[in-house]
Amino acid sequence: MLTGGALLFSVLGVAPASAATAYGSCATSPLSSSGSVNIANWPYQGQVTGITLKLYDEKPDGHHVRIRLAEQWTTGKRIYYSWRKNTDGYGTYKSWTTYMNTTGANNKISNIVLQVATYEGDTQLQYCEKRLENPGGA
Repeated sequence: MLTGGALLFSVLGVAPASAATAYGSCATSPLSSSGSVNIANWPYQGQVTGITLKLYDEKPDGHHVRIRLAEQWTTGKRIYYSWRKNTDGYGTYKSWTTYMNTTGANNKISNIVLQVATYEGDTQLQYCEKRLENPGGA
């Protein structure tokens, strides 16, 4: 469970095939939205799988909340994924499972960025971001 303004990051362990797990979260301030990402399989190179996103609407303000990820390659390129929305209102959360699949031999993901925001229509009102470094050493 996320608490107001709590920012968390921890590397939880390394699997035998040099893949690791990671977790991160952020919350907007003042608290209106919060989200987290849990990564079950993050190898040094290749497909990142078992990514679970959770998004919470923390305030009865009539706004909706969004979450997305971005991947940062060791080459410096950053790719943003689409925003996912929770429009169900205060006290609700949504969860999604996804993956990332980089292409090309030099496209190793050095970090993954979690972004959480509160919106009114298409206008962003609040925003937070948490960067997770590749626990495999990219």
